Amino acid sequence: MTIKPDKTKFLEHLNRATDEFIDRFFAHTITISHNDADGISCLHIIQNLLYKMHFNYDYFIYNRSVSWENFLKGIFSSRQTDKNAFIFTDVGSNLKELIPIIKNRKEIFFILDHHEVEDGIHFDELPENLFFVNPTIYGYDGLEHIAGATLTYMFAKQVNPSIIKQGWLTIIGIAGDSLKPMDKLESFNREIYEELVDEELIEDKEGLILFGSMHESIKNGLKYSILPFLNQFGGESDQKINSFLNTLHIDPKTKLVDLTESEIQLIQKKSDINSLGHYAIIPQKTGLMKFAFEHALLLNILCFKNISAAISIIQLKSITRYAKNIYSEYIQNLSANLRTLTNEIPYFETKKAIFLEVKGKIPPSNWSDTASFSAVNELFDPNKILFLGGLEKKSGTIKLSVRCSRKYLEKNKSNGINKIISNIKREFGGVGGGHKLAGGIRLSKPSYNLLKKRIDEFV
Repeated sequence: MTIKPDKTKFLEHLNRATDEFIDRFFAHTITISHNDADGISCLHIIQNLLYKMHFNYDYFIYNRSVSWENFLKGIFSSRQTDKNAFIFTDVGSNLKELIPIIKNRKEIFFILDHHEVEDGIHFDELPENLFFVNPTIYGYDGLEHIAGATLTYMFAKQVNPSIIKQGWLTIIGIAGDSLKPMDKLESFNREIYEELVDEELIEDKEGLILFGSMHESIKNGLKYSILPFLNQFGGESDQKINSFLNTLHIDPKTKLVDLTESEIQLIQKKSDINSLGHYAIIPQKTGLMKFAFEHALLLNILCFKNISAAISIIQLKSITRYAKNIYSEYIQNLSANLRTLTNEIPYFETKKAIFLEVKGKIPPSNWSDTASFSAVNELFDPNKILFLGGLEKKSGTIKLSVRCSRKYLEKNKSNGINKIISNIKREFGGVGGGHKLAGGIRLSKPSYNLLKKRIDEFV
């Protein structure tokens, strides 16, 4: 992989793929995307493109729980033809597994992905029926520079410029993937964001950033903000937060986005909050779904609760009661879990890692997201790898969510979570995997105890 991003070569590569798509007429097209906010945004962008082109199409959601061979076996037709196409978006490249499958098919495949590609892939030897577009090959960072929805939008707009009217879908993917205020976006994410603002498809606002609760009152914003998580207020009682706001002569029921500049300055002066920034508004939506980060978070929650609801709700103007209840429950639990993590749970620390055993304190179903947001918020030393989990009663194994911060990756570019987990499995066995920032692993209890003693060898 090149170190310095090569924009010219990447765009040439993208152009070749779009030219191939434009030059062909497909009798049937199947699009496959990932089960998160970025993937669902990609799916809808491609569906809008295919609809505008009057193509016959179907879609499937891939959650990486099975192999590509088993997943595609139920989708492939016994009658192969190059008049059919597959479009993969945001699914993780997995080329070592996909190339042999694609070589044996006659359909045309387009893979639009922003995840890192495995080592040992020779791009000049890809099958002739595969058009693979991935900016990480040309030095771009799939975490920082280009979301899956950004890449998919660039492809779709080049095929049919009128797709720009659905460009608002892109910001949901960007918000869900970047986990950043909009003024912190970089490269293609920033370019597309600014384009969508200029086209008045989204609105750029500046104010106090309390992601997760931008649609809420200032009282609930302080209490349920998950990015940043506020140690002073997160998961605290209403009485304590109301008392703080009343001393500042600010009505706790005031909508967060309606705070005046002087009120924001007063809150910052009397607390440890330092989170001014820009956020994105989707004008045609209302309530929670008007805010890009919250909309993306809602999709991520629904993807694991009710994938059909996630796919359909992105096209709605306002949130359903069902989805609102799920969102409220999630945000309240996560805020409480982060508070528990920072105040009640002792941890084991080595030179390079931190172990948090949360069994009995935080429900196992919450371990993954609690670990993710503790890493994003740098609640612990951001220069160390975080292992969060405990004994899983059903399997009798130790289940661990493994996370690192972006700060860690900046210093250790070649040693992300996926590589660390691979090294651990090679030495101690176990089952698991992941990407640069996040992953998971299950180990036997003896292996886990050895890992705690020897972890610094693997980080």
